[in-house]
Amino acid sequence: MVWANATAAKKPAHVGPTPFNLLETEHFPMLGAPPTSCRAGSDAGTPAAPTKQRKALTKQTEAPAPAGTAPDIVRANETLLSAQAPAFYVTGSKKGGFPITIEKRACGKKVTVVRNIVGDAAALLSGLKKKMGCGGVVNADGSVEVQGERQPAVERYLTEQRCLKSVSAAKKVAAAPPKVPAAVTAPTAIDKRRAAAQNRSGPAAAEIASISEQAAKRMKPAEIKAHLKAAGLSNQGNKKELLARLLEQIRLCN
Repeated sequence: MVWANATAAKKPAHVGPTPFNLLETEHFPMLGAPPTSCRAGSDAGTPAAPTKQRKALTKQTEAPAPAGTAPDIVRANETLLSAQAPAFYVTGSKKGGFPITIEKRACGKKVTVVRNIVGDAAALLSGLKKKMGCGGVVNADGSVEVQGERQPAVERYLTEQRCLKSVSAAKKVAAAPPKVPAAVTAPTAIDKRRAAAQNRSGPAAAEIASISEQAAKRMKPAEIKAHLKAAGLSNQGNKKELLARLLEQIRLCN
C-alpha cells in the first residue's frame, strides 16, 4: 500500500482535456493546418462548423431565387428589350443625311447601296428584298445593295423600321411623311338606300309616300328634283334617271 501511494504521488497530474474528449481534428490535424487547441464549446475559441451544418448553409446560399423575384423581373425586362430592339442600325452621314447612293454595275445596271450599317446586315437585306420585291447582296465591306434605283423606297423603309442614327428629323419626315386620312368619297347607291330607309319616318318621307306613281310620272324635272332633295337623295341626271330614283323612293316609303 505504501508503494502504491508513493507511485500515485509521483505521477504528474493531467492538465487540460483528456485524450478521450478531444475532437477528431485535434487528434489528427490536417497536414499544413495548425492544430486546434480548444475543445468544442470551450471559451478559448470557436470550433469549425460540423459537416452537416456546413452543407446545409451551402445549399441555402446556392439555392436559386424563387420565381417572380427581382432578378427574374430584371431578366424578363432585358429579354423584352432585346426582342424589341432592331438587329441593325444605320448611321447617317456627317450632314445628317441618309447613307444611300445609286451606283452603276456591269452592263449599265443601277443598284441602290446602303452603307454605315452596324449589326446584322443580312437582316436588313432580307427586309429590303421582301419590301421591294427585288434581289440584293451584302458586299464584303458590310454595305447592302439592292437592284434598281430605289433610294426613296429604301429611305422610307429605314425610317419606318426606326433603325436610323444621326439622321436629321427633317430628312426622316421627308422620307416617310405622316399618313393623311383619305378624303370623304361620294355616297354610293347603298349609302343612298340606307339614308332613304332612315328618312322613312320623317316629313319628307310622308310627303313622298303621299305621291302616287302616276302623279310622279306627270311631274316636271324641277318638281322631281325638289322631292329628291327633300329626301336627301341626289338630284343629278336626266328626267328618266330622276323619275326612276323618285319612284324607287316612293316604293320604299310605301
